Amino acid sequence: YINKLKELGKTMQVASKCGLGQSSPNSFISILENFKEEIFNSGGSHGK
Repeated sequence: YINKLKELGKTMQVASKCGLGQSSPNSFISILENFKEEIFNSGGSHGK
């Protein structure tokens, strides 16, 4: 499902007609690209 969320963010960037819509997915996509290992290795522990 992570890939689908990333794809949705990229679609928002392309399809949005204003700067806010184009830039809003940037932080989420950046987190996915830069912290992929941490996301998948957390095992759902959420800091516990």
